[in-house]
Amino acid sequence: MTRLVNIPMPRATSFKQECVIAMFIVVLFMVQILYAFRVSASRKPIERGSIQKNTQSHVLARVYVKMIPFDSIVTEWVYQDIYGKNMLHVKVTNPCNADSSRFDGLLSHIEVRLKNNKGNTSVTYKHPYPQMSLIQFIQEEIHIKDLGGRMAVVIPFYYCGGYESYDMKVSYIVLYENKNYIFHLDYYCGEGVECKPVQTLQATLKNLPKDIRTYLISYLTKKHRSRDSFHQE
Repeated sequence: MTRLVNIPMPRATSFKQECVIAMFIVVLFMVQILYAFRVSASRKPIERGSIQKNTQSHVLARVYVKMIPFDSIVTEWVYQDIYGKNMLHVKVTNPCNADSSRFDGLLSHIEVRLKNNKGNTSVTYKHPYPQMSLIQFIQEEIHIKDLGGRMAVVIPFYYCGGYESYDMKVSYIVLYENKNYIFHLDYYCGEGVECKPVQTLQATLKNLPKDIRTYLISYLTKKHRSRDSFHQE
């Protein structure tokens, strides 16, 4: 009698399938790594280029700001009084330019420094509305008045543009006894009549020392009678 015996055979097919699956997983894993590497490599130049571009534009912007030109007028005076040798320095930044029709800008200011044996004094006036007008500076109008051996420095400055036809404005910086004073005068210049200060000179100059105040009231009354004296035409 013959007996049939089941002898287990090797699972060749199953083993091969498992190998194929394992290889597929390995290949897939390698593909993902390669893809990630390529994506990362492709991003770096873009980011670097963006940084370089931004940095370059930032530097160009800074250079541009620093290179904005401003005209200036500088005048220096040397004179003697009871304090010895006096050295006066006046600088106007971005003033009105007679050769240009421009009458406004980003800024406009005047700086005055005085040095002598008694010490130093300085004052800076920054025009608060340079978008409307600029400082008009006539350096020939600076004058020095002897008041009993003490010299008073009188520095007028005007404005171009931004004012009505009948309204005129002038400002003064005065240096006296190593102190500085600044005041602003509004005038009304009507048709065919002399210009008159809107506020009396006595009221405007009340804080000045008596001797320089007396002189300036007389000087200004004669100085600003006509529209031409304001250099705004």
